[in-house]
Amino acid sequence: MPDTASPIDLPLPREHLAALLFDLDGTLIDTRAINRIALAAVFRPFGLELATLPRPPEGTAFIDWVAHLVDNGSLPADVDTAALWRHCEREVIERATQAPAIGPVVALARWAGAWAPAVPTAVATGSSRVVAESLLAASGLDDLFGVLVTRDEVSRGKPAPDLFLAAAEQLGVPPSGCVVVEDTDIGLSSARSAGMATLDVRPFRET
Repeated sequence: MPDTASPIDLPLPREHLAALLFDLDGTLIDTRAINRIALAAVFRPFGLELATLPRPPEGTAFIDWVAHLVDNGSLPADVDTAALWRHCEREVIERATQAPAIGPVVALARWAGAWAPAVPTAVATGSSRVVAESLLAASGLDDLFGVLVTRDEVSRGKPAPDLFLAAAEQLGVPPSGCVVVEDTDIGLSSARSAGMATLDVRPFRET
């Protein structure tokens, strides 16, 4: 059991902390560059340039963004959403080793793991399971978390609270004792909707 303080100040005292729930993209692993490459490849066959598309709030899952693009007419109504998602998955997985882990956040996860099972940890991500597992494995983080919940396993993505509530349920802890570690406004809103405390890690991530 560690005898040092958390490497990042937490919004709950240690004695009230039931679990740490981590977002993945942009929180544990900086996937911003490889995601841009993947999205450009997915939309190019439709004559769409990523820079000109209406952008969703940062942290929106790919499948939810595609639904928005269909609604506003940027993509045809009969587009095969599942095929687009699989294409995006392949593009990201091919580049998984190019996405660096975010040191201070990984240090926080390892600190929590040293207390385990007193401080369980989970990843709750808008990515699919196959992408999340590939990213975690490529960064050597795949054995660090007790639970992984992905967008393809819940009905609603962020800002709905479903991902974080599912993670807490699988860990067997109350939402009120969870701290969600996030890097986007939409993710932080999702956590608050779940009745959880939040930690914005953007100050600890290189821009």
